[in-house]
Amino acid sequence: MFFLLCVPQLTVGVIGAGKLGSQIALRLHGNSIRVIASVKTERSRQRLSALGLEVYTDNKIVVENSDVLFLAVKPANLAELNFYVDKPLISFVAGATLEYLKRLSARPYRAMTNVGLTAIAVAGPYDEEVNKLLSYIAPTFWVEERLIDPLTVLLGSGPAIVAELALALIRAGVNIGIPWDLSREIVLSLMASLPSLDDKFSMEKLAQYVATPGGTTIKALVELSPAGQLVGRAVEEAYLRISKLRQ
Repeated sequence: MFFLLCVPQLTVGVIGAGKLGSQIALRLHGNSIRVIASVKTERSRQRLSALGLEVYTDNKIVVENSDVLFLAVKPANLAELNFYVDKPLISFVAGATLEYLKRLSARPYRAMTNVGLTAIAVAGPYDEEVNKLLSYIAPTFWVEERLIDPLTVLLGSGPAIVAELALALIRAGVNIGIPWDLSREIVLSLMASLPSLDDKFSMEKLAQYVATPGGTTIKALVELSPAGQLVGRAVEEAYLRISKLRQ
C-alpha cells in the first residue's frame, strides 16, 4: 500500500491526457500533487506543458516514474498498452473490466467520471489511500463493478445529455417570445435550484406542489410525457453501446 499522507513527493502518472485525462491531471496538479502525463502528439504535449504539466509522448516514462497510474486512453487504444506494474492503476476507460485491467496492474481499479469532474464512481477493493487521492478530483462513490457500465452512461454521458435537455428548454422559451440570453439565464437558474427544491419537496412530488388543475404546468407535463420514454430509450441505447466498445 502506498501512503498518501506520508509521501509528500507522491507522483501520479496520467496515461492518455486527452479531454478527460488532462482535466484529471490539472485537478491533481492544482492540489499540489506532482503529475506526469503522456500524450500521443507533440502538439498536445506543448499545449499541456503550457498549462504547467510535465508531459511526455512516451508512456514508458510515465509508467516507470509514477507511484500511481491513471488510465484515460480511448477504448480503441487500450490494446496498444504494453506494461505491467505492481502499483495502483485507476482506469477511466469505458468498457475495460477489472479482469482485463489485471493484464496491466496487480492492483487495478475501475472508475468513471465526466469531463466536468462532478463525481467519481470507482470499483475494486476499497483502499483508503486511493480514495483520498480520488477525492482531490471529485466526490467519490465506491460501487460494485456491475454498476460501472450503467454509470458510464448516467455519470459519464450525463452532462452532455442534461445540456441537450437544457438547450431544448431554452429554445422552447425563445419560441414563445423570450430573448435567447434571458431564456438561457432562467433555465440555468432553474437547474441550479433543483438540489434545494429536491430537499424541500423531492423531485418526485414537485409537480404536485406546482401543477394546479387545468393550469399551465400540468398541460406542459402532459405534453412532455413522451419525452420521458425517449430519454429512457436514449440512455438504454448508450448502455448497449458499451458492449460494442469491448469488441
